[in-house]
Amino acid sequence: MSTSADTEQYTGLILLSGVDKPGITASLFEVLSPFSITIADVEQVVIKDRLILTVLITLNPAHEDAIVADLETCAASLDVDIASLFSYTDKSTLNIKTNLVRLSLSSAKILPRTIEELAEVIHQSGGNIENVTRLASNPVTTIEFVISGAKKEALNQALAPIASSNGAEITIQ
Repeated sequence: MSTSADTEQYTGLILLSGVDKPGITASLFEVLSPFSITIADVEQVVIKDRLILTVLITLNPAHEDAIVADLETCAASLDVDIASLFSYTDKSTLNIKTNLVRLSLSSAKILPRTIEELAEVIHQSGGNIENVTRLASNPVTTIEFVISGAKKEALNQALAPIASSNGAEITIQ
C-alpha cells in the first residue's frame, strides 16, 4: 500500500523579480545553500533589464519558515521582489520531461498572430510549451520553443501553413 510519502514531495516555488544587476542569482542561491534542499528546476530570463528567476525546490516542511524569513531578508538587501509558494506536490509532476521537441520560429518580423497560431497548433497536437527563448534578434528574430508531449510528424504537417502565411521559417528538431 502506498502512502502520501511515496507519491508526494514537499516543494517550494520561489519567484524573484526586479531590475537585473550582477550578483542576484549568486545571492539567492547563497541564501538557499545552508538548507537541506534539492533544486528540482530553475529558470531565469532577462528582458530589457528586468529579471525573472524562478526556482523549484524540494524540502522538509519544517524548514519552510526559516527559508521564507531568509528570502525576505534577501529581497530587501537586493531590492527585488521574492514570492514563494510551498505545498505538497505529486512526485510524478517533478519528473524530467521526456519526448521533448525543439521548434524554432524565425522571421524578420514576428507578429503576435504567428505565435498565437503556433501555440494553438501545439495545444491541438497535445503538446505543452515548456520553455520559450529568443535565440537571435538581428537581422532575423529567432524564438525557440521547447515542447513536451507533441508528435514531431503531426507538428511538421500542421505548422507548414503557418510558416507560409506568416512569412516565417519554422524548423523542428
